[in-house]
Order: sequence, then C-alpha cells, then structure tokens
Amino acid sequence: MWQLAESGYSYSHILALNDTEEVADLLKLHGARLDKMVLNDWASVRQRLIERGLSQFDRLASQNISILTQAHLKYPSALLELNDAPHWLFVQGNVDVLNMPSITVVGTRAPSKHGLWLTEFVGYCLHEWQCPTVSGLATGIDQGIHLASIEAKVPTIAVLGTGIDSDYPKNAQSMRHEILEGGGALVTEYLLQEKYSKQNFVRRNRLQAALGRILIPVEWKEKSGTAHTVRFATKLKRPVAALAVPSRSPHEVNLTANLGGKNSRLFKIPGEEPAFRTFVTTALRAAAYVRHTQTSLFD
Repeated sequence: MWQLAESGYSYSHILALNDTEEVADLLKLHGARLDKMVLNDWASVRQRLIERGLSQFDRLASQNISILTQAHLKYPSALLELNDAPHWLFVQGNVDVLNMPSITVVGTRAPSKHGLWLTEFVGYCLHEWQCPTVSGLATGIDQGIHLASIEAKVPTIAVLGTGIDSDYPKNAQSMRHEILEGGGALVTEYLLQEKYSKQNFVRRNRLQAALGRILIPVEWKEKSGTAHTVRFATKLKRPVAALAVPSRSPHEVNLTANLGGKNSRLFKIPGEEPAFRTFVTTALRAAAYVRHTQTSLFD
C-alpha cells in the first residue's frame, strides 16, 4: 500500500481495473505477494475487498476513528513539512486539534524525581499557554504530560507507534479514554492491528516532532527515542526548549545542552522560569501567525 502511494497510484484506480493480468503485474511490481485466487479471479477478490473495507470503515466510524489522507482538508499541515509525510493517518477523537499550534513534550520511560518534577512544572504552565500538547503515550514522561494536560483541561495528542487497535502500551486504556474525553486525539500512521517494533517507534518520533510547534525534551539518554525526536525537531527548525534542574550533574547538563539547532536552549528550573515561558510563548505566537496567514490565503 505504501509503495503504491509513493508511486502516485490511488487505490480507487486499482479497484477500477478489470484486467486481472494488469492488476497482478501492478501489485507485484510494488511488492505484493499474490495467491492463485487473486491471479485467477480478480473480480471476486475485488468485491470482497470492497465489502471488507466498507465494514471496517463503519466499525471505525462507530469508534470515532477517522482516516485522513494528504488530500483531506483536515490532514495536519505541519506533517507536510516532512520529506516522508504519512500517506494516511488513523485518528481517534478530535481531528481539529491536529492543526492547532501545540507543544511536544517527551522524555524517558524511566524518569528520575527531577524529570517528573519538571514535567509537572510544564503542566502548570499549560494554564497560561492554553494550547494542546503532543507526546507518545509511553510510561514515564509521556504519560506524565498527558495527565498534566488533562488536569489543566487542555487537549492532548498521543502519537502511537502501533496500530490504533493494538493494546500498547499495556494498561493505558484508561488514559486513552481520558485523552478522548478531554477533546484530544490518538493518531497513528500504522495499519489497524500493527504491533510494536523498534523501527516503528523511531519513525513515530518524526510525527511528534512535526506536530508540535516547539519541542520540550525533559529528560533523556544520548541513544533514545527522545534523542531521535530532538534530531527530527532540529531538522524541521522547530524551537527546542530543554529543561534541567540546577542540581543535575555536569554530564547530564552537557548532554541536554548538546541540541545542535540555532533556536535551541537549555533552561534551568528553578531559576529561568520567565525566560522559558517567554521562549515557548514566542514560538506559539509565531506558529499561530503562520497558521492565520495560511488560512487567510485560502479564504
């Protein structure tokens, strides 16, 4: 499916084809492995595909799950800044929140007491900013910012590294429900029941970096998913506001400060709260201005 989309083929075009040999050649050219049934009876296979697709669509609609392609008016424009923007997204919940200027907050799955405290601090600032947050639903910092957002009554977006039907991470169903109840969304580019893989989570991180108009990494290791997200954000020229407490070791502070981007800063909390809040506010205002300008052009 991905290879077909990359080549510019629409799925409706393929379903409209009647010549079995033409269909088989096209699908095999793009990586499909076909059994004898497809090769011998494309008309019947096509009918079952359509019926199954419509059934799945109805099931998803009943669960408030939308499918957005790049041509959809509500496809998040921020993702189009990626060289490899997803050809489709599965979104459960509030689709509109994906196009609001938002803050991405990420960090380790095994945070220290300092990391948890800094995440709570960001959560308290959400009352001032009143914008959605983006994170990955993982245990630790990610779930911490989702919970802080819910408590601050701002929408939060969970970007999944699995299919939307996959129960990962375990025991997160209650948080998923709270995210949806709070006007947020669950979003993934992976097919419905796709399971966990390291590669999927690395690719997921580029969506977290792109959706947010500023990235706040709280606590992470040099080789980690958060480090990938920082690199993606830097490549996209997103402002990065890293946080640390003054008592952290020089090694940890140097790691956090080694961000690379010209618009990246390390803030020590407590001590630099006003500068941090101003940095984030400025980034959000710039994103809101760009969005307003783009909307005005289309109007």
